[in-house]
Amino acid sequence: MTDTEELREMIEEIDQAIIENIAMRMEIADKLAEAKKESSQKYWDENKEKEVINRYLELCEEVNLSEAEARKIAEVILHISKERQKHFFE
Repeated sequence: MTDTEELREMIEEIDQAIIENIAMRMEIADKLAEAKKESSQKYWDENKEKEVINRYLELCEEVNLSEAEARKIAEVILHISKERQKHFFE
């Protein structure tokens, strides 16, 4: 049986991967904001936001996370992305 220290180490490794992936996602979101600004688009598209939330709902369902958990994850990531992209338009 795995002890608590091993489990905590596994969580720490996963947390690192999560942060690295979120950072990469934000870098891409920054590039997207620049492209949207260059093409005179709004920095935020409510319809696209709904699509992203629905994608998270589907992805989380596949791995047995609840709809509430999926929404929380999507909302946090989208909030960070929205705030970052907004700065390109100020």
